[in-house]
Amino acid sequence: MDDSAHLMSGETAHPPVLFWLSSFTFPTGFLTAVLQNSARQQNVSIDTLSWEFIVSTVDDNNLLYPPKDGVFIRGLFLEGAGWDKKNSCLVEAKPMQLVCPMPTIHFRPVENRKKIAKSIFLCPCYYFPVRSGGAGRASFVVAVDLKSGAMPFEHWVKRGTALLMSLDT
Repeated sequence: MDDSAHLMSGETAHPPVLFWLSSFTFPTGFLTAVLQNSARQQNVSIDTLSWEFIVSTVDDNNLLYPPKDGVFIRGLFLEGAGWDKKNSCLVEAKPMQLVCPMPTIHFRPVENRKKIAKSIFLCPCYYFPVRSGGAGRASFVVAVDLKSGAMPFEHWVKRGTALLMSLDT
């Protein structure tokens, strides 16, 4: 039975389990819509919400249902660092590794988020490797909290560590 037949039979459609952020023309608009939807469900102002980021430790095949709140985002790349899946934190990149695929991240709207710990690196996420943007459009999308691992967050700042939505310029 296809999706239209399910909808006609009275079943409700659910959102996709995983979202590929790079597929959106305006990913910031999509992320704002997710926050707005959460604000409506919780009956709070969107201005009181911010993101909590939970990096998945399981394979995407094990993510069978959408999260209760927020969205699962896949397809990001980490530049200037590697990712330790076991400890869920930043590590030095392997020799000659310019970028590494990032596991799926749960973007979860939360109200009145706690202060960011010093063990967290506020990792910028950009559309493209050219971070300055182009054609009158900024390249920055969102800052994602990642555990900085054995190194202080300043180490990753100096490395120029960032998440990229696309490896094409």
